[in-house]
Amino acid sequence: MDDTLRFIFSLSIGFAVIIGIVRFRRIDPSYYPFIFNCIAALAVEILNWRLTETGHPSAFIFVLNVFSYIDFFLFLWLFHNWGLFNRNKSTFLTIAGIGFLMWIVENVTTGFVKHNYYFFILYAFALIFFSVNTFNKMVVHERNSIFRNPKFWICLGIIIFYSFFILVVTTGITLIVHKVSVQFRRDLQAIGVFSNLLVNLLYAVALVWVPRKKHYTSLF
Repeated sequence: MDDTLRFIFSLSIGFAVIIGIVRFRRIDPSYYPFIFNCIAALAVEILNWRLTETGHPSAFIFVLNVFSYIDFFLFLWLFHNWGLFNRNKSTFLTIAGIGFLMWIVENVTTGFVKHNYYFFILYAFALIFFSVNTFNKMVVHERNSIFRNPKFWICLGIIIFYSFFILVVTTGITLIVHKVSVQFRRDLQAIGVFSNLLVNLLYAVALVWVPRKKHYTSLF
């Protein structure tokens, strides 16, 4: 696939960013981490294009490695806001801390200039696990239409994107890379472009359905 077309498709996350910024002051603050994540993802896509065009691919690997933890933390924060960890701040901080230790150990080992594949896979599995648990809670507790629930669209997007992400990242691990043809990896990357486009559109739909901020009036 042409690199320019790939870049244009990657900018589809901009739809979610625009909707998020326009609605930012009026929506439930618990969704703020998701908007921050969309903005960070858009910045990474633009940096990827710029650094690749200027011949600095190793610099982008550094950016991607940094973003991997930001991505994990912001989604973790989002799930915490949704009450997945029973709003227990200690649990949230413990998971965030363990993730950071794993991230820093792998990056120090590789010098921040190689893809931290193992952290990619572990945090992708974690986000899928959190999404499935959120789905289960929605089925049990939610009474409104699931298709108007932004959690449904966000979790669906996470499951689609990170399931495919695990497959793509796995083919880059040294023990496996020699067993997979170059053409197969290219085909996966091409499919990944369309998968990313679909997920970005799901995120935009989710932000359309994010409920308004609740205003409480004192009885006194």
